[in-house]
Amino acid sequence: MSRPVLLLLFSLAIGSPAAAQYLDDEYYPYAEREERRELLATDSTLFYRAIQSSVDLYGELTDFNLPQVAMKRRGLGWDAERISLSGMELSYRHLSVLRLLGATETRYAGLVPAPGIPGGSGGVRLFEFPVEEPMQPFLASVRFTDRNYLLGAKVAASGDLGRGWTASLAMDARTGRDLHVQGVFTNAMTAALRVAHAWSSDHRLSLLCILPPSTRGTRLSSSEEAFSLTGDRFYNPAWGYQDGRIRNSRVRREFLPLLAFRYEGRLSAQTSLAVNLGGEAGLSRYSMLDWYDARTPMPDNYRYLPSHTGDLETERAWLAADPRYTQINWDELIRCNRMRNGEAVYALDDRVERTTDLHLDAAFTTALDRALTLRYGLTLRYDRSRSYRQMRDLLGARYVTDIDRYLIDDDTYSNLLQNDLRHPDREIREGDRFGYDYALLTREARLLLQADYRSDRLRADLCAELGSAGISRRGYYEKELFPGDLSYGPSRTLRFSPWLVKALVGWSFSARSYLEGILFASADVPRADQLFYQPLYNNRPVELPRCERTYAAELSWRRTGAQFDLRLAAYAAAVYDRLETRRYYDDLASLYCDMSVSGIGLLSCGVEAAAEIRLSYRWQLALAASAGRFTYIRDPEVTVLSDVDNTAVLTRATARMADCHVGGAPQLAAVSELTYFGPRGWGFHLSAGYAGLRYVEPMPLRRTDRVTAQAGLTPEAFEAFTRQERLSDAFTLDASLFKSFYFDRSRLTVALMLRNLTDASDTLYNGYESLRVRRISAGDATSWTPHATRYTYAYPRSFYLTISYRF
Repeated sequence: MSRPVLLLLFSLAIGSPAAAQYLDDEYYPYAEREERRELLATDSTLFYRAIQSSVDLYGELTDFNLPQVAMKRRGLGWDAERISLSGMELSYRHLSVLRLLGATETRYAGLVPAPGIPGGSGGVRLFEFPVEEPMQPFLASVRFTDRNYLLGAKVAASGDLGRGWTASLAMDARTGRDLHVQGVFTNAMTAALRVAHAWSSDHRLSLLCILPPSTRGTRLSSSEEAFSLTGDRFYNPAWGYQDGRIRNSRVRREFLPLLAFRYEGRLSAQTSLAVNLGGEAGLSRYSMLDWYDARTPMPDNYRYLPSHTGDLETERAWLAADPRYTQINWDELIRCNRMRNGEAVYALDDRVERTTDLHLDAAFTTALDRALTLRYGLTLRYDRSRSYRQMRDLLGARYVTDIDRYLIDDDTYSNLLQNDLRHPDREIREGDRFGYDYALLTREARLLLQADYRSDRLRADLCAELGSAGISRRGYYEKELFPGDLSYGPSRTLRFSPWLVKALVGWSFSARSYLEGILFASADVPRADQLFYQPLYNNRPVELPRCERTYAAELSWRRTGAQFDLRLAAYAAAVYDRLETRRYYDDLASLYCDMSVSGIGLLSCGVEAAAEIRLSYRWQLALAASAGRFTYIRDPEVTVLSDVDNTAVLTRATARMADCHVGGAPQLAAVSELTYFGPRGWGFHLSAGYAGLRYVEPMPLRRTDRVTAQAGLTPEAFEAFTRQERLSDAFTLDASLFKSFYFDRSRLTVALMLRNLTDASDTLYNGYESLRVRRISAGDATSWTPHATRYTYAYPRSFYLTISYRF
């Protein structure tokens, strides 16, 4: 059956990107810079404004040193932090190469706006290229690790080409297999070029090009039963043996080049202009096994586990880690295909997303006087994402017919099988598109106004944004279930009016002490793929889509001195009208369904504290801690439609989520780091971290009256469906040792880092509740229980060895 895989993919899509981001790429901040940072001593009575800069001290200390678990800072989503390259929004995949090119990175904590960038509720990470040349323009580095890949290399060079031209070139490559998780590997190379030209001190033009091809084998979550039976916390059900060699079914292949132009010029003595034009365009492929009128090939499916089969031989096979049971049996899939006279019952296909994301930003800056600066401009965005399936490997078969095989045995809809009614019964070969083909289009325009007032003691910022956005779907296949414009051609355009207001007031009591308060309100456009019940082949949008509203406040205090730097912050943020859509199999209705959860409300409140203490010339201590409460404050409404005819299965039912916590967001966190900078360029870091009060990702459907009344018939069953599982607390202990060798104009640095020295193998990275419900029959009695929670375990002890040379 093809539809189960499609629905599973979309149901996992919400939780997987964040985990993939963390597991696929780590930034080690000590790899190429291991000297002591000197503190400049100035006459502090004259400079009140220096302390008004809101450096994200907590984020700098915790990003790398906290335990290797899911970390939604302040309980907010992964996209709450804005990443900007001089005003143009970027994705995380480009950060490493931007650092190599010499871009400076400034982090603005929480609600603090950056110059010309109001930001959201989760801070701003701003990258900018300095005008001056680096003192050491060349870098060559190699690294060895046992996580995600084995070998990596970096090179970077920059120089003056003459006549006002400068150029920077960088490359970051990595390759090899993970030594802890079978099937995980990385083959990636990111190359970047930046060319800049200055006509004078008043006019500069730059071009940035980044080419990031990558291929990565990924890991999947699984149930606790599978982990226990195999005795392997890093069991990965995504791979298996083919002809005696390991093959992963979940491989992500990406090539998303970035091209960006930037012009900076002074229009008058008071006004300057900056224009950014750029975007990403490319392909992202994610392979998955599919099956047609056959048993699922995924080895950890609940039907294959001993708890379901009750078979002693199956349990023995799992306990013995027999790969014919615990992993994908590729050879058996190929054998089954060869017995079917050319038509596949198993196949490996790609879920392809062809992205075109374009941005145009024009920003003016006018300095009215020494104290008041106005920043204003326009942002235009065009985002088109075309998605389709493409056959990668027929596993020994010759073709597969492009029909909806899930409906073959359906008494009502078995005569409506065509995925593409305009090309019926098309035979799909390797490389062909099939199944679905559609595009999501987002067009958005925003006006920005920011007023910055600076005096010796007073800082005041006022930011406002007003925009208009339109989102639509265009289908390129006419689904027989939804003929005509129900699936083919453009849908109606959904209109939104996003806005943002942010106000900041700060006062410097002295050059060492500063207090700041911020108020924030915004309405953001929902993600395009969340606005349609079934974007694969249905033009029907959700009912009454709204902007997601956020109201937040923050109060922070900073104290600095010759021996320490301290920042305290208290915050609160309320989110309303969040929207989520999912596709899943409804066991109670025995139907594949499309679900919309609307009116989700969240509350995040807490405190953060961070301090850097210079104990002596060579010793430095860093401390950070946070405590918060991240909960659902509204009971959202759940609507469920049948996937085959859009009939209502559940209409605006209340999901009782008010006592649930936000998943993947530790409510207690602490980190400490001790650093020693020894003589002759050597030193070490010791760090310890803690993350507590963590919970699995909750599912609203399980908390509707329909599920609890029909399946929660006993107190134990009701508790199983409504109780949110708390994950165990996580601890980490890391250490690194480094040595730098200094020459006339160059430096060689060797750094070794060991992560998770305690080798805690029972630390869960994250978990999420299943939407599925299991039916248990015993004679005439029937009972229900939720499917097992899916988990991912954090990595054990691992190492990074880096050798870098700057010259």
